[in-house]
Amino acid sequence: MATTHATPAGGSPPGERVPAGGVAQPSAGQALVPAPRPLEEEEPPVVSAAVARLPVELDVAVPVRQFRVRNLLALEPDQLIESQWSHGNDLPLAAGGVQLAWSEFEVVDTRLAVRVTRLA
Repeated sequence: MATTHATPAGGSPPGERVPAGGVAQPSAGQALVPAPRPLEEEEPPVVSAAVARLPVELDVAVPVRQFRVRNLLALEPDQLIESQWSHGNDLPLAAGGVQLAWSEFEVVDTRLAVRVTRLA
């Protein structure tokens, strides 16, 4: 069994025990290491204005049954294509393979637009 000895001045720092072998061991309070903060408590990273303006390619994929390149080349104005996605269901919106939000198609003037309906 190890015994604790008094240390002379200039020896081990206060709070360390010195067993009979002479090797200092930290006390229980000094052996504790603070745990990192959980991710939920961390603040969001600060993004500079230049980084915020970087272009990002977004993907909205619509599953279309048996659609081939020849069908794409044969498309005419005002022609409709049937998809496997139900009307009224939101479509996943992704960037770089990561889903960011849910969206829906909308016609604005003569252009097709995608409206974000909720974040993922």
